[in-house]
Amino acid sequence: MSEAIAGTPRDRRAAWLLVLVSACFEMAWASGLPVTEGFSRPGPTVMVVAAMIASFIPLARAVRVLPIGSAYAVWTGLGATGTAIIGMLWHGDLVSIGRIAGITLVIFGVIGLRFVGGEASAGETRP
Repeated sequence: MSEAIAGTPRDRRAAWLLVLVSACFEMAWASGLPVTEGFSRPGPTVMVVAAMIASFIPLARAVRVLPIGSAYAVWTGLGATGTAIIGMLWHGDLVSIGRIAGITLVIFGVIGLRFVGGEASAGETRP
């Protein structure tokens, strides 16, 4: 990507898509951790470590265009939310009003970081 077009709206949309892909891999590795049984099972451990690496690569590419604070917060928020939901659906984690309310708050925070207010591209500063 050339310097002249970095940070254009199209680039930012593609970068946010990379954050979404990266968050999906984060959900995969975090949800897979219990299956590794403390990294004592080689097969699941290799898959979890591969998902960890796969989660960082798109994020690293996205922060070429997006501010690290927003991108990282959205990545972790989506990952944490998705992992909590997967935990409740497939790992037998507690389902309660409090947990659902907390997840909802995280979702609103992610939406706020993604859509509210203007944002500078990576490398730009605000006055």
